[in-house]
Amino acid sequence: MQYQQNDYFERLTRLHSLKLQQADRAKISPNSLMYMVLKAEADAISQELKSLQN
Repeated sequence: MQYQQNDYFERLTRLHSLKLQQADRAKISPNSLMYMVLKAEADAISQELKSLQN
């Protein structure tokens, strides 16, 4: 069970990093809606990561 939780945490951490990178790239483009969506996804993943650390 602990292995599954660690694996889930690691996947979320990688996904969070990727979403932040995508958001940074989208910020350069004129499509601000894409940036807002990617940032919201990254924020939701961040909240899940924080809940797992408790």
